Amino acid sequence: MFEAYWDAHKGNCVQLTFANERLSYFVKSKANNNGLWFVFEGLDDAIRDLHRLVGNAVVEDRHILVGTGSTQLFQAAAFALSKHQKIDASTAVVAEAPYYSCYPRAIEYYESRILHWAGDAKKYVSSSKESYIEIVTSPNNPCGAPRQAAVVDNGLGSNAAGFLVHDLAYYWPTFTPISAAADHDIMLFTLSKCTGHGGSRIGWAIVKELAIAQKMAQFIELNTIGVSQDAQVRATGLIRAIMKGYNSNSQLIKSLGPLDAAPAADHLVQPAAVAAAKDSGHDEELLLLQDLIPERQFFHFGKAMMEARWKGVRAALAGNQSVTVQDPSAPAHCTFMGTTSTTYPAFIWLKSIKEPAEDCQRFLKSKLGILARAGEAFGVSNQYARVSLVGRESEVAVLLHRLAALK
Repeated sequence: MFEAYWDAHKGNCVQLTFANERLSYFVKSKANNNGLWFVFEGLDDAIRDLHRLVGNAVVEDRHILVGTGSTQLFQAAAFALSKHQKIDASTAVVAEAPYYSCYPRAIEYYESRILHWAGDAKKYVSSSKESYIEIVTSPNNPCGAPRQAAVVDNGLGSNAAGFLVHDLAYYWPTFTPISAAADHDIMLFTLSKCTGHGGSRIGWAIVKELAIAQKMAQFIELNTIGVSQDAQVRATGLIRAIMKGYNSNSQLIKSLGPLDAAPAADHLVQPAAVAAAKDSGHDEELLLLQDLIPERQFFHFGKAMMEARWKGVRAALAGNQSVTVQDPSAPAHCTFMGTTSTTYPAFIWLKSIKEPAEDCQRFLKSKLGILARAGEAFGVSNQYARVSLVGRESEVAVLLHRLAALK
C-alpha cells in the first residue's frame, strides 16, 4: 500500500555498498551494548528517534534488540521468559482470541519441552503450578481492536507466574490514534507495518530488563547468528527518510494541526461513489484515492489512504444480508496527528450471518472470488474470515467492487 509514497520518494534512501564492506558477523554496535553485539548502532539510534517523534513507545532506559522480523523476536521472547521463570514445568503461551495465526504455529513447531500453546487467554486461568506468557496484540490482528491483558489471575495477584509480551506492530498513526507512549516490559515492532518494507525482514524489541534482552539475544545468536547488516543499514535509511519529512530547521515537528493533518476531501472516495459504482460496474470508479498525494508526510499519507479504504469498505457492505464487519472503535485524540479519529485496521474482519452458519472464507472465495483466511487460524469459528486491506490500490479497487456485489 505504500508503493506510491516510496515511488515518489525513492531518492530519499539511496545506499551504495562496496564489496569490501560488512564482511564480519559483528556490526558496529554501541560500546555499552551489554552483549547485544549484532544490533547496528545507527539503527538503534534511528529506532529511538522515530519512537520519540511519534510518541508511541517509551525508549529511555530501554534495550533495543533487532530480529529477522518480529516473528523471530516473539520466539526469542518466549524462549527468554521460559528460561526466566522459576517453576519447573513447561510454560503456557496464550493470547486472547481472535489472535494472530502465527502465534500457535510458532510455538508448536518446535515441539518444545519448555513451551506449549494453551490457546485463548480469556479461557486460561493462571496457577501457581504453571507459569504463562500472554501475548497482547494491540491493535489486534485480525480485528484491529485495542487489547489489554486478558488472563484471569484466579486471585493469585502478584504470585501468579505470568509474563506479558506486547506486540505493537500496528501501533502507528497509519492505523490508529496514538493516545500515549506504550510502556511495557517487552514491546515488539516490525519494519513491515511501519514503513511497508516486509522484504527487508527487520523487526525490533524494546525491552526493559537487561537479563531478558540478553536471553533473547542468545536465541537470535543460536537461531541465525545475528541479523543481516545490509538489512539493518537499509532499515536505518528508511526510518531516517520518514523522519526527514517531519524535520523543519532541524527540529522535529509533532503538532501539525488539524488543517495540515486532515486529507483533502477530494482525495477520498465518498460512499456515494461506491453506490454509483455498484450500478455502473466500472472498477476504476472504485479507486480509493483519486490522487495518491505522495507529497504528504509518510504517516499522514498512510492514514489518509487507510481512512479512504475503510470508507469504501463500509459503503460497499452497507445493506448486505450476508456478512457483518467489525465496528469502528470509539474516536480518540491522536497526540501525533493532533486530530481525533477512529482506528483504520489493516484487515477486514468479516462474520457470515447466513442461516445455517456458513464457512465465511469458503463463501467469499466461491461466490465472490475473494481470498481470505479462515477464522479457525485465529482461534475462532469459520463463521469469521480475515481479508487484507493493505494491498495495492488496484487490488483494493477490485476487492471493493466484489464486496459491493454482496446481497
